[in-house]
Amino acid sequence: MTLIGRSFATAALLAGTALGTQAAPPPMASFGNYGSVGIIDMPSAFMLPDGQTSWSFVNSGSMNGGVFDFQLLPGIEISVRSVSLDDWTAPGVAFHDTTLDLKFRLAREGDFRPEIALGFRDLGSNGPTSAEYLVASKHIGENLRLTAGIGWGRLGSYNPFGAPFGPRDPMTGAGVSFDNLFAGDAAFFGGLEWQTPIKNLSFKAEYSSDAYTGEQVFGDFVHNSPFNFGLEYQLGSRASIGAYYNYGSEFGFRISVSGNPNRPVTPQDMGVGPAPVNARPSDYSRDVGWAARPQIRTKMVELLAEALAEDGITVHEGRITGTTLELYITNNKYSRTPMAVGRLARVLAGSTPPSIETFAITLVEGGLPTTTMTINRADLEAQVDRPDAGVNSFATTAFTDAPFHIEGDNTWMRDVYPKFTWSLTPQVRVNLFNADGFGEIDLVLAGSAQYRLSRGFGFNLAMSQKIVGNVGSSAGPSLSPIPHVRSDAGLYNNAVPVMNRLTADYLFKLSPEVYGRVSAGYLERMFGGVDAEILWNPTNSNWAAGIELAYVKQRAFNGMFGFQGYDTLTGHASLYWNTGFQGLEAQIDVGRYLAQDWGATLTLSRRFTNGWEVSAYMTLTDVSFADFGSGNFDKGISLTIPFDWTLPFESRSSTSIALAGYGKDGGARLNLSNRLYPIVRGDSVLDLNESWGSYWQ
Repeated sequence: MTLIGRSFATAALLAGTALGTQAAPPPMASFGNYGSVGIIDMPSAFMLPDGQTSWSFVNSGSMNGGVFDFQLLPGIEISVRSVSLDDWTAPGVAFHDTTLDLKFRLAREGDFRPEIALGFRDLGSNGPTSAEYLVASKHIGENLRLTAGIGWGRLGSYNPFGAPFGPRDPMTGAGVSFDNLFAGDAAFFGGLEWQTPIKNLSFKAEYSSDAYTGEQVFGDFVHNSPFNFGLEYQLGSRASIGAYYNYGSEFGFRISVSGNPNRPVTPQDMGVGPAPVNARPSDYSRDVGWAARPQIRTKMVELLAEALAEDGITVHEGRITGTTLELYITNNKYSRTPMAVGRLARVLAGSTPPSIETFAITLVEGGLPTTTMTINRADLEAQVDRPDAGVNSFATTAFTDAPFHIEGDNTWMRDVYPKFTWSLTPQVRVNLFNADGFGEIDLVLAGSAQYRLSRGFGFNLAMSQKIVGNVGSSAGPSLSPIPHVRSDAGLYNNAVPVMNRLTADYLFKLSPEVYGRVSAGYLERMFGGVDAEILWNPTNSNWAAGIELAYVKQRAFNGMFGFQGYDTLTGHASLYWNTGFQGLEAQIDVGRYLAQDWGATLTLSRRFTNGWEVSAYMTLTDVSFADFGSGNFDKGISLTIPFDWTLPFESRSSTSIALAGYGKDGGARLNLSNRLYPIVRGDSVLDLNESWGSYWQ
């Protein structure tokens, strides 16, 4: 299901993105009618600042829908478009298409050299919008930008000069194919963008190499001219609107909202500063006689736990000896884990007996201990307030995989189980990738409850009641010839109230490097059953591997109890790679999907130290093109936005956006909220190193 957000904060995020008052540098390029950087229908070579994201609603007169654009790296732009092409297959019948676009910078602009880029529209498909291009763009003064390029595929259809690399197969859109790249007719295109004397208003004009052939077969589309013209107006630094006159016959428009992970909407307030570190005198007492009494040791850990709880740190377990303090903690407050650990180390240095030389702090995520960080107290005292404290503190901290419990006698355990928690919040759910127009919106009242019998075992319930909305109303009855594992999504959305989840979950560790999970019950909105997972994820490794296996049955449409007749065995083997470069991660999942199709999903993600994450995926299975629809593969983008990007205080909460095809049966996996790798990955040494600069904040 294509949903954005889990609460009204989602709406606040989008509104804050568009209307935030914090100054941000203007983008070095503007969006075109395809929702990516370009003139109108033609691309340009320019790119946006690193990490820039945008959502655009487009309507060109013949094409309408939504586009998500992301500057994956300084020289790589990626876009996912979900659009409807009017009158494409028959009069009055639209063609819906979800595409993946990529653009790579080949050369940066210089004093005399233009910016040069190589691009692909609808990469890997031979669909109606597929195209390749080589384009160059150049600034002329401060107010004029010129672009010229050569296009293939759709961008080589008007007044071509020949087919320099051979013929192109006819458009089918069937399956993944790279045989047609730069094949077929090629044509020239070009254009200009001029910043008018009116502030924030730009004029655009282009010569289009797109003949719009498919649009003219049916319907009343008229292509009178290869020239397109437009006006664009910047609404502050985070939003823009464009109006166009295309083909000499049609009017169109675009609305874009932008944000950048590196430019928060509000200034960040670090609140109260960290505690001071007062070095012990050279003649400090090394006497450990106080540790001979277990009652004293237990009371000290208990008092520490009470004090740390006021600063958003939960202590689960603790053990103190004459020279060592061990704590298992969960950081509930600080978005950067090293910041929480650094502040905790300062508190420990100022509140524990001087004979304690070592602090062993273990991070706990979702009930699972992940990484133990061993800090030498003398190093902490020597490094604080030094210019090289950041580098030295990381080098002198030891990182090891944590066992499930502290090993040894006289361990203090937090006595809070069984524990019951609940929440009730309004939610705004939006299907932004409805190609028919501006999307679908639901207003939902959502409740959740958790009853934990121990740190690793508990029961989880999630309920929702739709107040008003239309998400899924455009899906219609499913005609898919393969099992309807997702294509009946509209029938599930009509059920009120809805029990989205009712599970018993057990999370555990088989060894310090190996995590495990077993979940049983109503696992998600459409399926229930039993799901088990094992994950190997050493904290000092940039690789991880896992296996997941589930037996599930399809749930009844009524949203509560009961099942339908369809059941299946599904599972995947997964490999995860943290590249250590610019927060990039790769993941590949190979196995059997819910519709009993076999295949693989490749996911490429970029995570920022402040919690932003953008992931793009492509799934290819053995379902045929005729049965899968829109090619025998699926693709999409997901986005996670931390709340503290828009709020002036520390928070670990976030909201998620999934931008993908709605209700596709092929390549469908269970929608689980507690898979192991997303829970534990942020505590690896690579991730901690990325954000270690916050250790002394």
